Amino acid sequence: MASRRLATAFGLLVLALLATSRPERVGDAREYLAMAMNMASLGPPALSQADIARVELQCDQLHIAGTPLTIPALGGSDGRQDFFHFWFYPALAVPLMWLAEAAGLNPNLGFVALNVLMLMGALWIASRRAAWWVVAVTFCGPVLWWINKTHTEVFTFSLLAIAGVVMRDAPWWAMVCLGAAATQNPPVASLVALVGGTAPLWRRGVWRDARFWIGAAAATALVVIHPLYYLSRLGVPNPQLLGGVEPRVPTLEELGAVIWDPNVGLIFQAPLFCLAVLAAAAVLAMRPRAWVRSPEVWLALAGTCLFLVSFSQTPNVNHGGTPGLSRYAVWLVALALPVLQCAAGAMSPSSQIRFVPLALASCLWCVVAFHPALPERYKAPTRAASVIWERWPWLDEPLPEVFAERVSGEEPGLIPAATAGCSKVLLAGGVWPVPCFPQPVPAVCRAHESLCYANRADGCYSFVPLAPRASYAFDRQRQRTWVWSEDPASPVQKTLARLHWPDLRRVSQGAPGAVVRATWNVSWTYGLQSDRELLVYMARPQRDASVTLRLPGPMAGSLFDPEAGDEIRAVWVDTQPWDLTVVPVPPGRALVLILFQVR
Repeated sequence: MASRRLATAFGLLVLALLATSRPERVGDAREYLAMAMNMASLGPPALSQADIARVELQCDQLHIAGTPLTIPALGGSDGRQDFFHFWFYPALAVPLMWLAEAAGLNPNLGFVALNVLMLMGALWIASRRAAWWVVAVTFCGPVLWWINKTHTEVFTFSLLAIAGVVMRDAPWWAMVCLGAAATQNPPVASLVALVGGTAPLWRRGVWRDARFWIGAAAATALVVIHPLYYLSRLGVPNPQLLGGVEPRVPTLEELGAVIWDPNVGLIFQAPLFCLAVLAAAAVLAMRPRAWVRSPEVWLALAGTCLFLVSFSQTPNVNHGGTPGLSRYAVWLVALALPVLQCAAGAMSPSSQIRFVPLALASCLWCVVAFHPALPERYKAPTRAASVIWERWPWLDEPLPEVFAERVSGEEPGLIPAATAGCSKVLLAGGVWPVPCFPQPVPAVCRAHESLCYANRADGCYSFVPLAPRASYAFDRQRQRTWVWSEDPASPVQKTLARLHWPDLRRVSQGAPGAVVRATWNVSWTYGLQSDRELLVYMARPQRDASVTLRLPGPMAGSLFDPEAGDEIRAVWVDTQPWDLTVVPVPPGRALVLILFQVR
């Protein structure tokens, strides 16, 4: 009865969430849709060029935007093209897409229906074996955001959750579920072997049970279909090896980013859920007999270790298709289910009541934070990250990819990069980004291709060298960087020291109130101004270059070569207040114009 009430309540919640949102395309959805649409037309999952053109037209008509589907590296000898992601999940959606099209609905709803059926089915199975608050805190979690998305997160989450709760009573079904999950995520295959190899340790006579061998055979077939298909088509067991996976020994930061990074980590995105898991772990730590012989807990621990290593291999940590949280963290939420249930089993009913308020609060948090209607968000720092980087920049040294893409709002990220107030700066080869005024950096940070964080505290910077991920391509061409002489005795440094920096403010060229109104034959400018001072940095001025100013009155100063540190010439602008004045500048790599009000 309790499981029925829980399923009813959760079903109503899912319907309410779907009613207040609409099917969305995020991440790799076009790949899944392309394969499903072709299979729905009774074609193979590999598409010909004509199929690609037809499917792209269908996607455009349905307003499903995204990157082009043509990927030359994944073309087979028969002229058909495969995709980085496997066709098993799209194949399951095909019958539901037929029903949607027969009803005149968006075929994308076929994937939504598949997600709902899998999530509700997993919840029903889990609710019959686990405490209701355990099921609620797990299922009413981050996975909610993906229920209306054409993506595999709900698929993987549901299968992992089922495997975790049926492993003890029906290890054959656990292996089948894990094998199905491995079709889309090959690392899960290791858990199939783990369940099959250890089942005799906790279930006597299982190897004499025909159901075990039938389940093992089915799971094995599901596991090998992915590599065998791609070996026959592309000559590699996994197309991710052609560009998606970067085999490496991970660092601690790479291993833990999915858990504790303030932008993509589970702790910051679902803190109450993590608190519930931590409390459950504390209960089990005080009752070791409750979990030492629990195969489900060992499966969760082994799966977590395996997944963290596999997550660290991807070159795209700060990926899209998410409201901010790493998609991979959803797998860890599913693995927490048996840990929470083991803790519940070790407590009396009265003790479990203490977890109920925390579970309900976590559910409420996740309904708000992971409502399916929320847009994907991965090109801006979270509020927590912004606060940490501004107030305690030394506290977090994120992966360079995450920092660069979040603060620049670009993909791939621009480097060097910095927070708005330059409290935390990612240096590339010792080069500082605009608008952070360059400071002397240690030799290790000036080396070619080196990456370093500069963290400001009490007006001074401390430097932390980083080991960059070799395969990640930062965009160094479009970022605005400036060059300055570091010689404190140079004329430009002496003049910069005269500026009253607290009064200077950034005003974009041509904006209301901006002193710099226009430039000619200059790549870009960066201006700082106050009522009495002006600094204009001009990058790559060409022949006949000039800058047009609207000054508050007569001003005098100098034009400098910032790289050499030398003064090019003195500048005197005798103008009426707010009249336009054109100042010609010579060609060069960079120029700096510094003016002071004439008293």
